[in-house]
Amino acid sequence: MFQKIINENKRKTIYVLLTYVLIYIIIGLLVDVVRINSTNFSQSLYYLITFKIFPTATVILILASLVVIYIATTCFSKIMLGGAKHKLLDPNATLLNSREREAYYILQGLVKTSKTNFTPKLYVMEAPFMNAFASGWSEDNSLICLTTALLSKLEKDELTAVIAHELSHIRHYDVRLTMSVGILSNILVFVANMAAYFFFPTNRNSGASIARNILFALQLILPLITLVLLMYLSRAREYMADSGAAYIMKDPLPMIRALQKISADYKQTNYSHTEVNPARNAAYLVSIKEAFSTHPSVESRILALQGKSYRR
Repeated sequence: MFQKIINENKRKTIYVLLTYVLIYIIIGLLVDVVRINSTNFSQSLYYLITFKIFPTATVILILASLVVIYIATTCFSKIMLGGAKHKLLDPNATLLNSREREAYYILQGLVKTSKTNFTPKLYVMEAPFMNAFASGWSEDNSLICLTTALLSKLEKDELTAVIAHELSHIRHYDVRLTMSVGILSNILVFVANMAAYFFFPTNRNSGASIARNILFALQLILPLITLVLLMYLSRAREYMADSGAAYIMKDPLPMIRALQKISADYKQTNYSHTEVNPARNAAYLVSIKEAFSTHPSVESRILALQGKSYRR
C-alpha cells in the first residue's frame, strides 16, 4: 500500500513540475505577443510557436523556470528553516540538553525500526507554539524540525509519534509534491503579476490587448488553483503520515494523544504569531490558521486513526 502511494507521489511530482514549466511557456508566449504588439492574437501565437518570430520572452522564462526548479530542489531545506532561530541536533557537533538528546535518539530508533535507508537531519526551532514539519527534495537534504514548545511539552511516546509522522512524510515522498505546488506556484504567480503590470504600457493593438487581458486573468486564476491543489494534496498527505506513524509504532494512540495535546495547546493559548516564512504553513503538523486550512481538522484525523469516518 505505502509503496503504491510513494510511486503515485513521485509521478504526481513530475506532472506538477511539467505543468509548472508549461504555464511558464504560456506566460512567455503571452508576453511575446504583447512585446511584438500583435494585431492578430492567434496568428502571432502560431508565428512564435513555429519560430517564424523568435519567442524571446518565452525562451527566457523557460530558462528561468529551470533555474527556479534547480534552486528550489537543492536549497529547499534552507528555505524552510529561514526566518527562525534553529539548531541542528547532532551530539557530535552541539551541546544538547537531555530532551534534545532524547529526540535525536528517538529518530535514530525510528529510522532503524522503519528500515529507512537514510537518516534525516533533526532540527529544533525556537517557537512558542507546538508544531513540527519535514522538508527535503532528496534523502541527502531531508530534515525534520520540531519547535521548542513541542519538544518540551510532549511525553516521550507522543514525541516519538510526531517524529514518526514527519519521517513518514519524507518516506512517502509527499514533501516533494507539496513543495512543487507551494513554492513554485507562488513564484509563478509573482511572474504573472510582473508580466501583467510592469512590462507593458496600455496602448497596444488588439492581439496584444487580448494577451495582456489573459495575463491579468491569470493573476486571479493561478492563486485559486494553487490554493485548491495545495489544500487537496496537504489534507491527503496528513492522513497518510498519521497512518504511517501508527504503522511504524504499531499503535495509533500516541499519535492521537499528540494531536489532542497540540490542538488543546492552540485553543488554550492566544499566540500572537505571524509566520514569517509562508513556505512552512502547509508543512506544519497542525495548521496554524483555521480558514482555508491546508490541513484536515484534528478531529477528523483522530477519527481516521481510530478507524472511524468523520461527519460534520
